[in-house]
Amino acid sequence: MNKLKSLLVLSLIAILTTSCSSDDKENEVVFNALTSSKTYLFLEDVAIVSIDGTGYTESNLTTTNSKIKITKVATSSYEISSTQATSAILYAELKNNEKKQIKSIFINFSEHGVKNLNTVEGITINIDNTTKISKLLGEPERIADFSNGLAEEWSYYSKGFSITIDKRTSIAKAFNLFSSNYYYTNTDNIKTYYTNYPYTIDNGWKINNPNTTMDMVITALGLPSAKNTSVNSLNNRGYQFINNQRWFRFYSNSEDDYIGKKIIQCTIY
Repeated sequence: MNKLKSLLVLSLIAILTTSCSSDDKENEVVFNALTSSKTYLFLEDVAIVSIDGTGYTESNLTTTNSKIKITKVATSSYEISSTQATSAILYAELKNNEKKQIKSIFINFSEHGVKNLNTVEGITINIDNTTKISKLLGEPERIADFSNGLAEEWSYYSKGFSITIDKRTSIAKAFNLFSSNYYYTNTDNIKTYYTNYPYTIDNGWKINNPNTTMDMVITALGLPSAKNTSVNSLNNRGYQFINNQRWFRFYSNSEDDYIGKKIIQCTIY
């Protein structure tokens, strides 16, 4: 009889355990994925963040960053935008009456132009690498090695710039902002021209703009640390400003003839 009672108790415990385990599983919230169409964007861009899960009755996406705007566009999809350059962590929550799961995702918004002296098109020189460059700017239209084999140039002709990359570290070492005077000629003698870089450099200056002249640069930065003339174009002059880590190029009849001359190229390093 005692054995029979023990078996009945064990059976009842097993049934209750199975029942509880089944209920827990039925009420479980499973978070499969949290994805964004882009994680590095410019201010005019909008990211779509999507949540994939099961067992939930409610979803929500929040951030503590007040610069970020979150708009729910579907049951598990959200539009993310910002009017100011910023970085944020977005927190996604899936829940039902009993359970919840939380995941997070990083997002970054950048401004065009030159910011804080060493950040160009959202890329900070000597800090950001090719992974961020590709995510924010897309793949370059051409990659070419420097003759020393230590660096390569990522060219974005349609955006008006190129980036010098240290091949050993994959870090951006310089940003080259071009006018439409510059081009690349391929082996078939076909030329690909840069567009005029459209955004501001320093002090509201712009490339190939008659309202931005080299005498304005001299007034703001002082006399150049060095001057040179291009070997490929004898009227292409260069002024270096070491303290500001800038090279400016312009066309003139002599290296000292800079007044009223437009900036045709600027390197920030």
